[in-house]
Amino acid sequence: MYYDPMISKLITWGKDREAALNLIDTAFDQYVVQGVAHNIGFGKSIIHNEAFRKGDYSTSFIPEYYPEGYSGDNLTNEKKHLLALAAHKLKNIFSNYNAFGSAVRKTESQDPILYVTIIGKGEEEDHDWRVESDGVTLKVTDLGSENEEYTYQMNDFDFTHNSLIKMDIEGQSDHTL
Repeated sequence: MYYDPMISKLITWGKDREAALNLIDTAFDQYVVQGVAHNIGFGKSIIHNEAFRKGDYSTSFIPEYYPEGYSGDNLTNEKKHLLALAAHKLKNIFSNYNAFGSAVRKTESQDPILYVTIIGKGEEEDHDWRVESDGVTLKVTDLGSENEEYTYQMNDFDFTHNSLIKMDIEGQSDHTL
């Protein structure tokens, strides 16, 4: 109570408001804060709000757009696919470690199938996914909607600071969780 709890400030600028907001969106995705609670998700939610993006807001922005407070945003299907893909990859990475963090195998295991449940927020229902890998291609099956299948090729996977996931999928490296 005797100090400002801010641990850092993130500032971006660009040729116009849209460029600056796009840059801060990317910066939020790459920002790593460990060991303390933070509000990066809330910041991302604000910059994705259409009124905020247009500059059409007032000092009552938070009470107007977040009257119940912030408890996370609903995930798009694309984000759910990315989470399922990341879960599959992380499971294979961390299945090589014991409870003490020591490697039990020298190579990444390759469990070909993983079932993932993404817990729904608010009124949104939980959602189940099946992720299958043949070592090159990942197939995500949406078990909640008539078993729709989506196929991806993951070219790169980086798990920086044990908290920041970056994936290159189908040659696009801008997938960050």
